[in-house]
Amino acid sequence: MKRATLLPVLTLALVLPQAAIGQADAKAAAANLASADPNVRAKAACDLREMGTGASAYIPQLAGMLDDGSPVDPSACGERQWRFGRAGEATTTPGEQAASALVAIGSRAYDTVAAALKGSAWIARKNAAWALGALGDERAAPLLTSTLRDTEAPVRRSSAWALGALDESAAVPALVEALDDSDAGVRQQAAWALGAIGDHRATDGLVHALQDADAGVRSQAAWALGAIGDNRAVAALTKLLKDSDVRVRRQAAWALGAIGG
Repeated sequence: MKRATLLPVLTLALVLPQAAIGQADAKAAAANLASADPNVRAKAACDLREMGTGASAYIPQLAGMLDDGSPVDPSACGERQWRFGRAGEATTTPGEQAASALVAIGSRAYDTVAAALKGSAWIARKNAAWALGALGDERAAPLLTSTLRDTEAPVRRSSAWALGALDESAAVPALVEALDDSDAGVRQQAAWALGAIGDHRATDGLVHALQDADAGVRSQAAWALGAIGDNRAVAALTKLLKDSDVRVRRQAAWALGAIGG
């Protein structure tokens, strides 16, 4: 597959810690997960994430925080924050940082995170969907395919991203269907996921998405078609070179070069 130029809608980045924290500090961090201050809760989750698998004892507490949507500044974690969520967001939440801590713990957290995907709080389901994609466990694919039809758009967005992150080809039909979602963010994320998976079965749906009313969706669909490299998309991408949005035109030009190069 040729190198893509458009970043995924959901982003993940980690600044690696300088040193692991000790067990005494871990207990203090775990206690702070229950603080009344959301900044303290977020920092506590970040501190536990520093331990990786050493924080396994705190999986239940971290999972219980997945529904915590209180906005906090990412600086609450110092230089150890994970940028989580839709690109360009200026805030994070304790729930997002708890999800990142569960991912750092690894496979031991899988069952608990998978269970959270079926919870009643949509914020928890959104964070759990992201965590399942970041964990990279293919067992999550059927669960995430199901939550592509969740009643809440943020959950559907995270589910689409996660399926792309898992490179789950079995999810292609469901992701193509998601290109017609009522939420533009879901449509955009589904287009990214299809490009990331790179399955030619997505071509027709993505060509149709080039006509989406939302410029972000058109641009992401153009990227996906370039990433897939199916020459059946050339005619539609050529028409997109006259799109009213410069971002779409640029992405169409890249995609045509990727397919033809």
